[in-house]
Amino acid sequence: MEEDKRPLYTLTVEEFRALSRLIAEDNIKLFTPSEPKEKTQSDILYLEDLKELTGYKDSTVYSKVCRKEIPVISSGRPLSFSRAEITQWIIDGRPTIAEMKAKNWNLKS
Repeated sequence: MEEDKRPLYTLTVEEFRALSRLIAEDNIKLFTPSEPKEKTQSDILYLEDLKELTGYKDSTVYSKVCRKEIPVISSGRPLSFSRAEITQWIIDGRPTIAEMKAKNWNLKS
């Protein structure tokens, strides 16, 4: 029974019971739970990711993109944002694009 390679659905009731006893005695695990994979963070954020990060609603994000108040990579469909730029934007106090350009212009002068 230990070397039998048949699928489980082909076993008889008695064979299945014998297999169950073997598993219980030997503490064999049929299914080992896989460790949760760490979510790899891409630098690209989409609308759902941005809403989760900022707490904004769809309409707020769209209006901020339209008024150029938030750094955006692509304002088409789908909206895409840079995680690094959004994180820095939040750290800086969520300034508008005009305020960020003015700050960069003052630094160059």
